[in-house]
Amino acid sequence: MTKSDVVVVGGGSTGTAVARDCALRGLKTLMLERDDIASATVGTCAGMISSGLKYMDEPHIVDMCSQEVVHLNRIARHIVMKNPILTPMLELSDLSSGGSFAEEYSKRAAKREVPPVLFLTPEDSLKIEPKLNPNIIASMYFEEFFIDPFRLCMLQAIDAQRAGALIRTYCEVIDITVKDDSVDEVLFYDRVKGDIERVKTKTVVNAGGPWAPGIAKMAESNVEIRPNKGAHVILDRRVVNVGIIAKAVDGRMIYLFPHENTVLLGTTALDTWEDPDTLVASHDEIEYLLQSMEWVVPSIREARIIRTMAGVRPLVANWKVPEDKVTRGYETIDHEFEDVRGLFSFTGGKLVMCRHMAETVTDLVCEKLGVKHKCTTHEIPLPGMEADVDILAFSADYGISQHAVERLRARRGTEMTRVLELTRENPDWRTTICACEPVLEAEIRYSIREEFPQNLNDLRRRVRLGTGPCQGTFCTYKASAILMEELDLSGEGFKVDILDFLAERWKGKRQSFRREQLVQEEVTQGMYTCVANLDQSEIEYDPKPWEGSI
Repeated sequence: MTKSDVVVVGGGSTGTAVARDCALRGLKTLMLERDDIASATVGTCAGMISSGLKYMDEPHIVDMCSQEVVHLNRIARHIVMKNPILTPMLELSDLSSGGSFAEEYSKRAAKREVPPVLFLTPEDSLKIEPKLNPNIIASMYFEEFFIDPFRLCMLQAIDAQRAGALIRTYCEVIDITVKDDSVDEVLFYDRVKGDIERVKTKTVVNAGGPWAPGIAKMAESNVEIRPNKGAHVILDRRVVNVGIIAKAVDGRMIYLFPHENTVLLGTTALDTWEDPDTLVASHDEIEYLLQSMEWVVPSIREARIIRTMAGVRPLVANWKVPEDKVTRGYETIDHEFEDVRGLFSFTGGKLVMCRHMAETVTDLVCEKLGVKHKCTTHEIPLPGMEADVDILAFSADYGISQHAVERLRARRGTEMTRVLELTRENPDWRTTICACEPVLEAEIRYSIREEFPQNLNDLRRRVRLGTGPCQGTFCTYKASAILMEELDLSGEGFKVDILDFLAERWKGKRQSFRREQLVQEEVTQGMYTCVANLDQSEIEYDPKPWEGSI
């Protein structure tokens, strides 16, 4: 049996941030994630590290979010993007409500190195974004920052690992033992090896998001959240080149954000009691978003929906108030009040707050363990932030297209040189495996060797494999062959992994089938079932293989 000072449960943005903070303070840290890094809630967000101005009724949250944007730009600038945003106005009443927003936003703009809010005429608005409804009467212009949530989580996990933390994916916590009113050990099931393991620990940080109540229950404790569903629609092109925020049919604000080579249309906000593991966007949610955005971007339906995604926000349990009145802040729960010392949980929170949440709980862990090291996560850069990258020079030096090099830089910063060096030793690895992004063979092999993916879905989160317009139709076979070779997996494993990857893609596509998307799916199905006969493989799934073995 192993021992750790702290066990972190959950590998999302908060869990990986906690693991990093604990490790950098010298704590012996184990992070357990039942699936893959960033495979749940954080993977369904838009990546906006918001300045928090949607929540002007809570100025302390706005101030905290603004400060965290500054920190993230300091430690992870290579995966941060700044997007201009327009809020088109179709009615005179919109102008008055925009005035208070503009005033509060502009107070904090200089700290984040963005301009104050500008009010633009219809003519100037259309010059910036010609796809807008020509009947708008004005618009607001401002700028916000976005981050790649998958890379943020991965880099936090890698940095934690380099600082001494043990990062275990596909390890599901199945019990937390309490002895003498204190956390004593954690029992978990390794889904890859099929083994049950135990770890002795004095502290557990429950960063399970929507699953936090279930994790706390293992220690006979309670966590209450207000689960809130958010759905997005992903379109096959950059319908607009600036972000658009607009009123929905019910008066809520929704957005259309350029994201990589696509755009994200979101988001809904519905109280939900659905299983977070099987959550999907409904037809009504898709139409709600499309019809609402169609008022300000009339051509939006000309684009093809390539995927939808949905996740659950683990909001603080404020009840009997409308959803938009629930705080978007967070609470850190010390379960000592329930006579369970050493267990800490979160409710609420947002992507932009993950580092702040980690600092708060790590302070509590250190206090319990008698450790006096201060937090440095707002100062120490994440891997890849060592310097700026000259895209043109690298493109010429390695003989790779500027577009491919830029996409590589956006994921890896200075560490992209390690990928590019592989192409000197193996020139064939300059081959583009996923043309939509694009993704080079060298990056896939590097990721397999350095970022512990277990399957194609993990690779998707590492390098955006199969996330473009074809949704894995043409890259799945090629990438799977590389994965099988690198991990020395069997031929049956090859087929199972392809089916699992395509099934995950199907989960996000089937609700939106219409027009060209149906044709695209027919091509995919024809290739993988009619030609490759992969539908003949039999897969047995046991949801709780450890039962009866404890």
